[in-house]
Amino acid sequence: MPRLSLAGLVVSTALLVPGWSCAPSTPRTPASSRTTATPRVPVPAIPGSGGGSIGGDAGTGNCMLQTADKPTTIAFCDTFDAAHNGGTRTGDLDPVLWGVSRVGAFDVGNGEINWIPDSTLAGCGVNGTVAPPSDVRVCNGQLVESVDDGHTVVNLDMYPKQPFDFTGRTGTAGFDVSADSQGNHGAWPEFIITDKPVPGERLDISQIVPPAAANEIGFAIDEGCMATANTTGIGKIYVTRNNVYQNIAFTSTGCVTRGSSTAMNHFEFRVNQNHVQVWASDAGSTALKQIAYADNVALTFTKGLVWMTDSHYNACKLAGYNQCDHTFFWDNLAFDGPKTYRDLGFDVPDETTRLSINGQGNGTNTGYRLDTGSKTFTISGVRQDHTPEKAQVVLNFYTRDQNVVPSLSVNGKAVIVTPWPYDATTNTFRSISIPVDLSQINIGGTNTLTFTSPDHSTILANMSIILVNAASVP
Repeated sequence: MPRLSLAGLVVSTALLVPGWSCAPSTPRTPASSRTTATPRVPVPAIPGSGGGSIGGDAGTGNCMLQTADKPTTIAFCDTFDAAHNGGTRTGDLDPVLWGVSRVGAFDVGNGEINWIPDSTLAGCGVNGTVAPPSDVRVCNGQLVESVDDGHTVVNLDMYPKQPFDFTGRTGTAGFDVSADSQGNHGAWPEFIITDKPVPGERLDISQIVPPAAANEIGFAIDEGCMATANTTGIGKIYVTRNNVYQNIAFTSTGCVTRGSSTAMNHFEFRVNQNHVQVWASDAGSTALKQIAYADNVALTFTKGLVWMTDSHYNACKLAGYNQCDHTFFWDNLAFDGPKTYRDLGFDVPDETTRLSINGQGNGTNTGYRLDTGSKTFTISGVRQDHTPEKAQVVLNFYTRDQNVVPSLSVNGKAVIVTPWPYDATTNTFRSISIPVDLSQINIGGTNTLTFTSPDHSTILANMSIILVNAASVP
């Protein structure tokens, strides 16, 4: 999308986190994990990313991806110029290339089985109420998606099925977004890299143990700058290492003016195994400035999938917030490096039971209650372009009383029992990838997934078969 160049830098000051006196008594990022710098401090340079500000479009066909001192090899670029239909939950995104998941309310007693409230899509000529998967649209050269949190916690996650490889180097991933968050008790965009394509890999700050990939790194664009109106910045950088989640210490070096559908912000995430930087532009500009960095991140992976996430935390709860029903606009998702391969993913269709909740509105139960018996799901059209490296079944699941991963049988074959890989916390959604022997997958035909759990409250959502390296990159 075209942009106008704006001059000047926004100088960082202390970050404002409005309304926390009214928030629930769940932990937020400790002050010791987030520092600010005024004026801007010198930042250790990442090789290949340089320092200072970078201006101008890096050229056509690269999704605006910029580097300071080296040519950019674009491994992936999507400018969202055409809508594709036919996915089970991907909306207008091409289901061959993209995966989409949604995590919503879970309360078996109240009938909420991954309940996703209807939202108002403010774009693509809709400007009306939509339900999944119509909450993800492509029009006017943008990806447009909407979420209504229904006075609860909801997130929507989107990823391309092609890995971003930064092994032995500093990799750069970039995207545009209308970064207009009102804060971390509202709606905000996040950008995440995970080692496996697990759905619903993030939820929100109110969760003591949020759903997470076994290994990941990400950041939340949910903070503003005190005394600087109409700005936003980085409120959190987090990692998961072998299923242990941590908000890591980072330095904030600035903020940017809030974006919109017509004046978006361009972000770039520069990452190697031990150091990350976040660069961003003011609304409508391509001139990047560094707004955050973290040292000693000690990542446990160097190749993963990139996610664009819309996170909500009961944005109607506090006075002055109006983003509980909100639309974000995205564009120009790209990353550099070697062109690896593409996974092929095949989704279990979401449940579509409608549910109205007093005071929260209308919505759709997109998950399934497992109870204490077995439930079998069917996936058709599983195929390969070439022999895949391996297979996995990915899903979100919720248990209330027992620390147990639902057992799985694929096509009636031997039952796969997965040991509990997390801490002892229950009563929360989890994200998981279950390895499956390729010999158990029926390539070119219909497949069944049979799940069993001893926990009567078990909920399953966002289930898919993933064939790793089953297609080439064009």
